[in-house]
Amino acid sequence: MHESDALPGFERATGHAREQFLSSQTDSDLHVRRMILASWQRSRDSDVGIDRIRVPYIRDPDLEAPLFRSAAPILDTLGEQLQSESISIILTDQAGLVLDRRCSGRDMAEHLDMVRLAPGFSYAEEFAGTNGIGTSLSSGRTTLVEGREHYAHELGQFACAGSPIKHPTRGKVVGLLDLTSWSNAPGAMLTALASATARQIEQELVKQTGIREIALFSEYMKVCQQSNGPVLALNNDVVMSNNQLRHLLDPAEHEALIGYAIDTMQSAEREAMRTVELPSGRSAHLRFTPARCEGGPAGGVFRIRIGHGAEPQAAGMSARARTQAAPSLPGLVGNGAVWRRCIHQVDSRYRAGDWMALEGEPGTGKRSLLRGVHRLHNPAGQVRVMEPPEGAGFDAWHATLAEDLYLPNALIVLAEADRLTDEQAAAISDLLITASADTEPHARVAMTIRPGSSTPLRSVFPRTVDVPPLRHHIEDIAEIVPHLLAQLRDGERLSCSPNALAQLCRLNWPGNVAQLRGVLVYVLQHRRAGTIDLADLPPECRSTSRRVLSPIEALERDAIVNALRDKDESPTTAAKHLGMSRATIYRKIRQYDIVLPPSR
Repeated sequence: MHESDALPGFERATGHAREQFLSSQTDSDLHVRRMILASWQRSRDSDVGIDRIRVPYIRDPDLEAPLFRSAAPILDTLGEQLQSESISIILTDQAGLVLDRRCSGRDMAEHLDMVRLAPGFSYAEEFAGTNGIGTSLSSGRTTLVEGREHYAHELGQFACAGSPIKHPTRGKVVGLLDLTSWSNAPGAMLTALASATARQIEQELVKQTGIREIALFSEYMKVCQQSNGPVLALNNDVVMSNNQLRHLLDPAEHEALIGYAIDTMQSAEREAMRTVELPSGRSAHLRFTPARCEGGPAGGVFRIRIGHGAEPQAAGMSARARTQAAPSLPGLVGNGAVWRRCIHQVDSRYRAGDWMALEGEPGTGKRSLLRGVHRLHNPAGQVRVMEPPEGAGFDAWHATLAEDLYLPNALIVLAEADRLTDEQAAAISDLLITASADTEPHARVAMTIRPGSSTPLRSVFPRTVDVPPLRHHIEDIAEIVPHLLAQLRDGERLSCSPNALAQLCRLNWPGNVAQLRGVLVYVLQHRRAGTIDLADLPPECRSTSRRVLSPIEALERDAIVNALRDKDESPTTAAKHLGMSRATIYRKIRQYDIVLPPSR
């Protein structure tokens, strides 16, 4: 028997307790369930409206999400079974955003529309107060809210039972199944049916997860049967490789190859080919084939071919010897194997007199590498960086380049050359070919381009060096941070605490070193001297979430981090400042992987 059924005149007693709660300063001696009282207190702390429901419209639901795809057929069947009952079936995400709603009658649908219990609106407890969706998510368990147990008066006409849905492998709440009916509906039935349906959806998620792994494994086995060479397969949860690959690569090479494979898989939706440099100096040729299942992408399989590149003798060198072989370039730091290999290649190409292209993501340090190698070997020589011309200024830009090509001991850097039009690139190619054939002394030329870009200028630059993203040599942050701080503070003493440095090393850095520099510029606006601690880092660095947040999610994360910083790192006081419940802020901290510093 549900405990509320044991109370005589349940609706009358609950309504009286609610009036006492709203009009009195004391919460004691109220005849209401403890779970409901705790939710009322959170709702009051969040300043939820009592008389009129005000819930925000967040965004259109993602109908391609695994949760929605797994739940849809189950909700279809349940809707058919309940079409003669006055019950609405509601699916939400882990934050209370309504993804789907099925109503058996027009009257129920109209009343739910009046309180905005509809797709796209959030019924999180901090917005809607005590209700079957938000309160179930806050408590983390199946919850029934009947009639006047709702905090907002407008919801008193309903009985709602919500049951969280958990990810089959990670164990985190990914959504919620709610059944909403009129307040006189049997609560025990709603609760049991909501819980059973949520478990069905979890089982379907298990199947969908298994389907993706089976699809990936099938593609992996097919490729292994077709090829005698090394093979790698992976998705967000699984990494598989055959014996040939494991025997060919040392741990550092294997880790680097997985990083390159993840980057390729995230940027390519169809078959693709890519050649990368491994820490050993060997090259790896990757041929990517996506794996798919009925539920969507399932990962990808890579055929791997290991080569030696331009300097095969480097493949047999020890990691220590390879690191020592790379020179120290002025203005640059870092001793990670991948980074040192890149420096060694740039230096070798420069000493050989080659015109080279540096290919890498924005912010990786391509220009700094070229400046550094030129300063090492030609300290008095000029470095002229030429950005792509704007608008109709190409003729003047082209004339300047023609003059600069004959500067003695100079290095000309064609920055972001992939932004040039094909017509502009063809004109520059003709100019460079003429200059290279001239007997007069001429400047060295290099260009920087983004990964995978296509430009006619590639034919003029036969040597290409891949500049690794920061995430592929993350260990170098321990040297890069003090180096950047010394530059930004002009020699003044400012250090980074171990906690802050460890947090910086956990991040993915899509903007690379340029993004890291921007973070330190932000920090220096608030910390002029002493030691940078975790609390000094901007919001973007206090969350280790690996997925890309939506603009609204990023704003919410930043607001939480700023409130935590302003309120002396106390989630309770920060929650009051933000107008959300304590349970909600802890849930958001887990959702965004926000890192709290040690208690002071």
